Amino acid sequence: MHISRGRTGQAYRVELGSLTVHAGEAVAIVGPSGCGKSTLLEALGLILKPERVAQFQLLTTDLVGDLALRAGRRETQWARLRQHHLGYVPQTGGLLPFLTVKQNIALPASMSGRLTQSSLLDRLIERLKLTTLLDRYPRELSIGERQRVSFARAIAHQPALILADEPTAALDPNLAHELFALIVEIVREFNIAALIVTHEWSIVAESKLRKVVAAVQADHRTVFDEQA
Repeated sequence: MHISRGRTGQAYRVELGSLTVHAGEAVAIVGPSGCGKSTLLEALGLILKPERVAQFQLLTTDLVGDLALRAGRRETQWARLRQHHLGYVPQTGGLLPFLTVKQNIALPASMSGRLTQSSLLDRLIERLKLTTLLDRYPRELSIGERQRVSFARAIAHQPALILADEPTAALDPNLAHELFALIVEIVREFNIAALIVTHEWSIVAESKLRKVVAAVQADHRTVFDEQA
């Protein structure tokens, strides 16, 4: 997969070789700041259109070979795939300030029509220690609490794939380790695949995750390859 960003003279290209993420598995995307990790995540999340891709499959949908996508309905189809099968955790939480924690968590699931079974949702809320926070608004939460709510919202409709962009970047080291470990545990428990962008090498090593590592080239390319 190749995708370019930036204007002429300041453009850079992000390349990814081969990557398969299985249900129940978390894979870390690591590299220095500004190398294109978020760009890669947005391309894999069907937000940015790759310039070249040999194979791109989400569940049983072939995003390259699907004739409906090639016939001009790609944006609608991709939006539907994002809504139903992807969950996204931004760096800043991205919660809607006028909704309570409970309403924020339920919103994507309601919009997709794929409400998580109440027992699973209750377990998720309990695991993320959100039970006493459900009636609060984002302004009443700490940064760590907002990130936990953001993760709950991303996973509440049981997507096939979670995309988390530096979910622990704004936290102190102890909270970062705690939340990262919790995300990995819940991904495995709920049997959901996850790609987690991070620069926290120590947390990745501690969690024993597969890594996709950025190699920044002199010709304004960043090549991402899996590393043992």
